[in-house]
Amino acid sequence: MKRKFAIAAIALGISLGLVSTCAFGQSSSSGGGAQSGGSGGSDLEKLLSGAGVSTEPESSTSSSSSGAASASSSSGAQAQSPAAGTSPTAAQPAAPASPIGLPTTAAAPPAPQTERANSNRLEEIVVTAERREERLQDVPISISVFTQKQLANANISNPSDLALYTPSLSVNPRFGSDNASFSIRGFTQDLRTTASVGVYFAEVVAPRGQSSQTSGDGAAPGELFDLQNIQVLKGPQGTLFGRNTTGGAVLLVPNKPGDELEGYYEQSVSDYDGFREQGVINFPVTPNFKLRLAIDKNQRDGYLTNVLNIGASRFGDLNVLSARASALWNITPSVDNYTIYSFSDSDNTGSTARLFACNTAPTELFTIAINVLVGPGCRAQLAAQVANGQNGFYDLESSIRTPITAIHERRVINTTTWRIDDALTLKDIFGFAHLLTQNGSSIFGTHFHESLDANPNREWSAGASLVSPYEPVTNQNTFVEELQLQGRSFADKLQWQTGAYFEHSLPNGYSGNISADVISCQLSTIEDPNPAHFNCFDPSFGLLGSVLYQQYKQDYLNRAVYSQATYNFTDQLSAILGLRYTWDKASGYGIKTRYTFALITELAPRIQISTPNVESQAPTGQLELSYKPIEGAMVYGKYVRGYRQGSIVLAADPGLDTFKPEHINSYEFGGKGEFGGPVPGQLNFAIFYNALANQQLQLGYISTGAGTTTTIVNAGRSDVAGAEADGVFQLTDSLRLTLSWSRLITKLAEEQNETARVAQYAGFLGGLSVTPIAIPGETLPFAPNHAEVATLSYRLPISEDFGPVDVAATYSYVGTIRAGASTQTPYAELPGHPLLNLNLNWTSVFNKPIDVSLFATNVLNREYTTYVSATYSTLGYDSRIVGAPQMFGTRLRYNFGAYAH
Repeated sequence: MKRKFAIAAIALGISLGLVSTCAFGQSSSSGGGAQSGGSGGSDLEKLLSGAGVSTEPESSTSSSSSGAASASSSSGAQAQSPAAGTSPTAAQPAAPASPIGLPTTAAAPPAPQTERANSNRLEEIVVTAERREERLQDVPISISVFTQKQLANANISNPSDLALYTPSLSVNPRFGSDNASFSIRGFTQDLRTTASVGVYFAEVVAPRGQSSQTSGDGAAPGELFDLQNIQVLKGPQGTLFGRNTTGGAVLLVPNKPGDELEGYYEQSVSDYDGFREQGVINFPVTPNFKLRLAIDKNQRDGYLTNVLNIGASRFGDLNVLSARASALWNITPSVDNYTIYSFSDSDNTGSTARLFACNTAPTELFTIAINVLVGPGCRAQLAAQVANGQNGFYDLESSIRTPITAIHERRVINTTTWRIDDALTLKDIFGFAHLLTQNGSSIFGTHFHESLDANPNREWSAGASLVSPYEPVTNQNTFVEELQLQGRSFADKLQWQTGAYFEHSLPNGYSGNISADVISCQLSTIEDPNPAHFNCFDPSFGLLGSVLYQQYKQDYLNRAVYSQATYNFTDQLSAILGLRYTWDKASGYGIKTRYTFALITELAPRIQISTPNVESQAPTGQLELSYKPIEGAMVYGKYVRGYRQGSIVLAADPGLDTFKPEHINSYEFGGKGEFGGPVPGQLNFAIFYNALANQQLQLGYISTGAGTTTTIVNAGRSDVAGAEADGVFQLTDSLRLTLSWSRLITKLAEEQNETARVAQYAGFLGGLSVTPIAIPGETLPFAPNHAEVATLSYRLPISEDFGPVDVAATYSYVGTIRAGASTQTPYAELPGHPLLNLNLNWTSVFNKPIDVSLFATNVLNREYTTYVSATYSTLGYDSRIVGAPQMFGTRLRYNFGAYAH
């Protein structure tokens, strides 16, 4: 704790020194001494006017259509690396630092004053959206790009926070932000589907998880550090990327080992006793062998208060330790080998939901019956929260004895590149990952008693997930192998690549969890491995309630071959043709053991075994034309055929435990432009329409075999239309404005009624309790109707002896999001919410290798909801998960080696 206060005091002192210097004109002279105020105010004039100081803007560009930000320099250099031109010196002053929504790239060299107008130019950005390095403005894809600096300024340490600053990107945080799944343009990964958005780290897809809860398929909590950039690709990726997805892809590009000895050590302190340490060192062992080591430790207390103080007093905390070691070996002048080993350990209390509404007037027969048992208890809990003064937005009730959300990930990635000649390159990519997760949480945040149960130690629960004494929630290994050949032909008019892809995800033992399911129990007894110790009560005599013990093994096999070519008919006109054929297989073995009770008497366990198996295959691809009518402008149109595999649901009853693939026809027209003049900048846009067939959507129900569960059904046909735009405008040498915006119009056009099928396989009770996530005519879940992000940054006009100081404000607005069907809850639509972030970045403090930053997130302290359970019309109540409150922090960084220059 003393160390944290020391860091804060140092940073605060430096910052106050900055303020006082600006206010009173006390800048250091070249000899380091303070100048007297009797010198005619020359130093004050120098400080405020910036005389003799180059105030050239950061050389950068915006993202393409709907991008919230931009990223790395055109040289492909690593973000924040002075060797790449991103760390300032007196000889080369820095450009404005990068708040979220503002690009970070290499600064332009200082220009003479007579050439100032011509230097006000934006530099290119290199991305790998088409599996090769290309200038961002030349890639006909809608992309948002974030640098490591932008992530730090926005205090983003969790991947789900990206959705706050990326129009068209949203998340489903049902099992907490650590296990949130991505959605782009309305294509959602519901619980138990495969990913609609592929997440790739160093070109290797994220490891798969299991189906009892959301896990895997995304970025681990500790992966967002020492990155070159994050690229968010919008729309189906039907050709080039490993696993076929209908929504898009998120690419995490780590910093590679470089030629310079360089690194940094950084500490941050923030609200809720937050403390973060980060260190990176890059060193060339030999001219042909380089190493890079990075470590990140991030801790923070929770912002959610458990008023019961059982198990944990706070929720929503952080406790992450991550490390990464990478090696680049130039075996020969034409052969490179790049190896990464990484681990990420996240272990916290999770993000428990909070009960906020009770159904006082149920109309459905099933809900009326449930309400007799739970209605009085639900209303009593809400009344008690108010009476106890604990009805705050961030207060909740959880009686889980061992609340935990743990994610442990180990990854090895090896990439060998052979440049056969100037026009032909062969690349082999291998990846292995092990994912282990655990969960113990009160899914609905309830803590009340059944009206018929007189035992005060028991509580009624429809979703208490408890740590299993036998299996974790996920225990899965994933192997990936990809062979890729890239080349150029016909005097470089044709650029092509072809490859083969293999992915196998297999269990490393059983996975699963234990839950108290529509029953009254003393929850602490369920964590006991002996069912004879369970203390439970069920007035339905086992018809509804049970303690459910799940044991699952899932196996995924994905194979594909692909080829894509770009042909440049002229310097202005190009065409892209891509084709892919994918073979997918999913199989599993599941055991569901239901311990049931007749009042308090334990009955014989009911065991259900599932052995689902699904195979699917499909051709996908794209056809695209792009045209550059004038220099600095491009328009494009494309058609993409997308596909997402069919799969299995071990948590559902046999007969409901498989679903078919979904297909999409996507049409997009867009443009990108760059302009000079007195206000240079860039402006990009995209308009798109997607027709989705056999869309995979979630369906909830209750059965005597599977308990309270969900499955996936092919709902029918959906339509998604929208527009995205972004721009960056260099208003003056020191003032920059970036904007991004999206508008989505989504509709579930047709839906097949699944009630009869659910009743057939899950029984009469299942048919009564069917709960769809959307109904025909309504918007699709987790697809914000519109979103916008705006950032205004300003470089203070102060002496170069002082060091560059940048201030910025970022405004983000996420519009209305549907979290459930309107027939299931009056709270189905989450209202839009604005957020405001502020940053102050002082780099090269007094031309020393020290950087200081102040940051504030959710400055307006907006209270906003990110998820509702949508169980109002079935279970008789609703719960919600909420976003983070206002937070302030400061960061102190010491650079060494090339970073210090």
